[in-house]
Amino acid sequence: MRLRLARIGSVRSVAIAAFFIGALVMLFHRPFSQGEVGDTAIYDYIAQSVLRGQVPYRDVVDIKWPAAAHLSALAMLVGKPLGIRDLIAVRLLNIFLVGSLSALVFLVTETYLRSRKAAVIAFLVPLMLPRFADWMVAGTEPKLALIVFGMLSLLLLARNQPFWAGLFSMLACLSWQPGLMFTGVTVLMFSRYLASWRDMRAIKAMIGAIIPLAVTVLYFALRGAFDDLWAWTITYNYSVFGPDANHGAMASLEHIWKVTRRILQGDAVIVPLSVIGLFLFAAERIRAKLRDKQSFRSPDLFRDAILIPPIIYFGFCLINFQAGPDLIPFIPFIGIFAAKFLLDAGRLVISHLGKATPSMMARAVFVPQLAIGLLLSLVLVRAASYRMQGPALRDQDKAFKVISDLLGPDDKIYVHGTTEILVLLNKANMNPYVFLDWGADGFAALRKDVEFSALIDEMESQSPKIVALSRMKVVSHRDEFKKWVDDRYEELELEVPGYTGVYMRKQQ
Repeated sequence: MRLRLARIGSVRSVAIAAFFIGALVMLFHRPFSQGEVGDTAIYDYIAQSVLRGQVPYRDVVDIKWPAAAHLSALAMLVGKPLGIRDLIAVRLLNIFLVGSLSALVFLVTETYLRSRKAAVIAFLVPLMLPRFADWMVAGTEPKLALIVFGMLSLLLLARNQPFWAGLFSMLACLSWQPGLMFTGVTVLMFSRYLASWRDMRAIKAMIGAIIPLAVTVLYFALRGAFDDLWAWTITYNYSVFGPDANHGAMASLEHIWKVTRRILQGDAVIVPLSVIGLFLFAAERIRAKLRDKQSFRSPDLFRDAILIPPIIYFGFCLINFQAGPDLIPFIPFIGIFAAKFLLDAGRLVISHLGKATPSMMARAVFVPQLAIGLLLSLVLVRAASYRMQGPALRDQDKAFKVISDLLGPDDKIYVHGTTEILVLLNKANMNPYVFLDWGADGFAALRKDVEFSALIDEMESQSPKIVALSRMKVVSHRDEFKKWVDDRYEELELEVPGYTGVYMRKQQ
């Protein structure tokens, strides 16, 4: 009993250390200085909109489910009476979430692979990747919330807590729809591959999953926005976005690897190692089932669960993979299965040494320890030598003050793409359409049963004083946007490099 308690205490101590290491690495990436850019600015804007009393999907168009933005809205709400700027509150939340993810990856790996060394390797791998940290610290990232809730559901599954495993698995899904894979895995494992329901564990998991889903549906129904929620997160995704963005499995596979190499650069070598590790673990699980006809009743059956989410998510990516941040749900699993590979590599070396000298045996035993030392060194050196790229938050504040000074209390602004303008000014967009890529522009017009030109006419009727257009590459009606601003607006020059496409209404 004492040994067991000591082991539990030791695991908790390392998990706490993992939390603080993860948080420290994020602090080195200067979260309070990073500029607002890209999709994270959209979700920060949605969080601000929630606090203004607006409703996502009805008042701000988006295609992901709402949990991450509402989590950021809660952080903003808590930070306000403490005098913490809304954006800084979100980034403090992200630091906490990354620390939690590091601890969870450690605990999940230790539980599923049954190796403390593998668990340490697994949580260090994501922290070694500079781009991963960049994605985490610059604003609301739904994929971070997805993987945190997903890892927590896997841990609760292993600890035989079906209700809570189901609940957190659904929170992963409500952060971004592919998170439904964790709910599926939870029900699959607790029902022993749908073969046993008598112990009610699978039912409890399903009840846990239904509760947050029901709360979400009820909230939007009471706010009169359920139709908007369904249209943008379900109908648009399967009928417009999915088909338009799907270029076939082989082209998607090539694109995934191209993006992976560009983002990870030399670190991309760890990806094939993790794939080998996944196959090694899968082979172990298959062999266990072939040896024991009662394996589906085994208390170890839950260990299959760690294999399923990355495989399902890979299938999703073959249908729809856009850019680097889509790698985020993979990265913890890359760490886990790379750790499995390194662990087995050490064992394989030992098994083939035969009559090797004690010194050779010692070196083989220490393969995982050497990997831990190398990874920890890389994490610390890269964090300490990090240099911020892109615009700083203070420079954006200064540049966008020009826009703020031009806007009177009753003046309207329309922004497409450059959502950071709205975030930094903390100002509501003129209409819900902050980003209309991949056929969303046509879908928006279809929902109103009008031609897209009618939406442009509606915008013009409101005479926004400032219009900002960017990220128009895959906007179907970009020419109509451009004609509108060319006819009615003149371009402003801002001091932040790279910011073009901001226009002020011409004097009539």
